[in-house]
Amino acid sequence: MRNELRSEIKRLSKKAFDKERQQAEKEAKYREKFERRTGLSAASPSVRSRTPLHRHFDPRHCKRNANVIATAIWHKILREEYDPEPAVHFQIPKPDGSKREVTAFGIPDAAVANVLLRRTINRNKKRLSPHSYAYHPDKNVFDAILALRDFDKGGKLFAVQIDFEKYFDNIPANYLKKKIADRTTVSLTPHERHIFEAFLHHRYGDAEGHRTSTFKRKVKGTPQGSSASLILANLANHDLDRKLSAESGKFVRFADDVVAICGSYEEAQRLERCFDRHCAESGLIVNRKKSPGIAVISDYQHEVRTINDFTYLGYGFKDAGLTLPKKTEKKLQQKVSRLINVYLINALNHGFNHRRANRRRGYDWDLLGLIYELRRGFYGGLKEQDIQDFLYNQGQLRTMRGLMGFYCLIEDPTILKALDGWTVNMVRRACVQRRQILRSRYGRNCPTPSNEELILGNWISPSAWRDEGDDDDDVEVQFPSLVRGWRAARKHFFTFGLEGVQAPGYDSSFDVSALFDAFDY
Repeated sequence: MRNELRSEIKRLSKKAFDKERQQAEKEAKYREKFERRTGLSAASPSVRSRTPLHRHFDPRHCKRNANVIATAIWHKILREEYDPEPAVHFQIPKPDGSKREVTAFGIPDAAVANVLLRRTINRNKKRLSPHSYAYHPDKNVFDAILALRDFDKGGKLFAVQIDFEKYFDNIPANYLKKKIADRTTVSLTPHERHIFEAFLHHRYGDAEGHRTSTFKRKVKGTPQGSSASLILANLANHDLDRKLSAESGKFVRFADDVVAICGSYEEAQRLERCFDRHCAESGLIVNRKKSPGIAVISDYQHEVRTINDFTYLGYGFKDAGLTLPKKTEKKLQQKVSRLINVYLINALNHGFNHRRANRRRGYDWDLLGLIYELRRGFYGGLKEQDIQDFLYNQGQLRTMRGLMGFYCLIEDPTILKALDGWTVNMVRRACVQRRQILRSRYGRNCPTPSNEELILGNWISPSAWRDEGDDDDDVEVQFPSLVRGWRAARKHFFTFGLEGVQAPGYDSSFDVSALFDAFDY
């Protein structure tokens, strides 16, 4: 284990270096684009003072002393004296205005948790519930979605959804200790059990606590911010899986996110009682305000609570098939709106570089950049020609990434069609507003293509992009389409399966935010 720890410490230190480098490159990119668009020098951001933390948070120190640190930790584990260094506790804002509490461990303790997770998962993956899809080496979110979709749709469909109140924060530590000590549930060595218990009661503190060395001990919940939390979160609901398996119907669990489907109201009631019994035994709490409970899935009203669809793991489940959920639709609109504002409007409030608009050639660099950025988000970096060749000319497409790569399982593209029209219309309106600002403030003009011209890409002539004698490929001006991307992703799914499609990373609560990385301009 000592050698594994040393290698993992070095890997995490390198990862920290890469993150710093990427952040510096990102900031340099922002500055360069601002200067290019406005013709002004970008101001340097203010540097915030940081509270000095333990040396284990310094990747340079950890990389230089990886062998010494790994040896020291390994001897503490052998003597069962291991105690993680105090973690940093802070809050980040959530879209709804509330704040999410986050904990970050030092590099060596994160390395211990990673090694522990790999060892315990590999040894116990056959013991894990077959209905649990989170943090499993052989399963991912796509497997969970397909398992839930394949339920027999004959007759009425009842859905049972229960939301646990702050699941990762409220799991009783005594219950978790009981589960890791149960040899019939999980196979652990004495040293591994000691590490789990050490993380369950780790020390933590905010910036002020680290400055004054005033820390608290965790008394309940999983050690969030540590990969040790992942297997503990699965173990906490292992008994729930067994209870639900004993009843009829189908259920899928992704960490604390559980949904069950059955064919009758009586079966739904039995499934719901399984949650109540599990909470009584484990100490977990059901969030009654957020738990939808039992509902029949239908397009018309029934005698019990009726819903048209429900959202699970980023997909909308309807009686007619899988679709894009309303929450994701709104989030996509927010991302696209922000991107349109950044490329076409925002920089004009500071200045305008007159070299970026050429009257004779009639093109707009920023509009072209916006189209390329949208294409990167929708298609994951694929070219328009790649999509066209794959759909119509028997071209090869071995990978499918981006937003539509994830949503290849959608069966009802109605919302995608509406979003395509909305996006084109928003870009056209922004172009009109951009022209008004350019005329009034800078005495310049810019293209204001119609919806049809944007969609077809004929608002710019091919010769406008290149200087005479330039051998570069012509620019792809055709507007990207969610429906076209979905058709390619759908064909890719039926041709190659889900190989080459990357699922979003795991989080304490599944969110499709990772799908919109391309829009983080």
